[in-house]
Amino acid sequence: MQTILVPNDFVARLNRASAAKRFYPFDDSVIDWSVPLSSEYLYMPEELSFLYGSDVWERLSDEARSFVSRWEITQMFRNAGLGEHILNQGVLSLLWRTSQHDPSWRFMLHEVAEECQHMAMFNQWVVLNGDIRTVGLGEHRLAWLGARFGQRLATLHPELFWVDVLLFEAVGDDVFQRFARNASGRIHPILQQLGRAHVVEEARHIAFATKWLEKSVPTLSVLKRRLLHDGAALALAGLARRPRLFPLFWSRQLAPYMSKAEFRQAIHSPESLAYHRTHVAEVVERLAGVGAVRRSTAAQWGVALARTA
Repeated sequence: MQTILVPNDFVARLNRASAAKRFYPFDDSVIDWSVPLSSEYLYMPEELSFLYGSDVWERLSDEARSFVSRWEITQMFRNAGLGEHILNQGVLSLLWRTSQHDPSWRFMLHEVAEECQHMAMFNQWVVLNGDIRTVGLGEHRLAWLGARFGQRLATLHPELFWVDVLLFEAVGDDVFQRFARNASGRIHPILQQLGRAHVVEEARHIAFATKWLEKSVPTLSVLKRRLLHDGAALALAGLARRPRLFPLFWSRQLAPYMSKAEFRQAIHSPESLAYHRTHVAEVVERLAGVGAVRRSTAAQWGVALARTA
């Protein structure tokens, strides 16, 4: 059995919170899915859009910005749902090696249930936006391979699995916090409600993964710690080459608004890279603080991304 070092009292608090503050997305008091889609709203916080700061964004009308931001968030939710699926497969695999008498076993089930609800939220958004093409771009095939890898990683090296989980969850969670805050006052109401539900539940998942690493990394053998540090460095090197956490591919639906060359230029704009650098760096610093990432790796991450900006 996997030895779980997350303190029982800490997990008990998370279990109580998951029982008391779960947000079922098809309860009207959580999300009102009947609010119509309209061009009066934005569907991504402006500063997070791949077009923000570009000439294309400046020339688009408000109606065009509304459509492009709705296209972008729908693509993002399709991929975020696949990411949650990969995460769940890893957690479920980890349960096979966890004692059912450990309170962490129950919390990991809470996490899977909550992530399933997130998948359902994202999928419902994709269904509501049926005019946005999300099928046939190859993501499901890549996600299937990722799920197989995640299952093996969770059982062979749980600490490295949780590092990957935190990179996925903590960086992505910033988007939902911005939905919930709605600083511009123009975010669609469904996305505001979805953001609030996601932020509360995701905070528990991030806390659990962080505490696991904090307690278990110091106990790892020299070999396992080296594997952890090398694996984390490899994952971060991959992220350093990408301008976004989630992939975003050109679609003919964007042709009325921009060329393919303009799309690619916007994806790799200094603004997109700076946002990605800032929020990944925050997670890397947290991981370095619990010993899951070498300090030298954290420093190299910052230098490597500074060169891309």
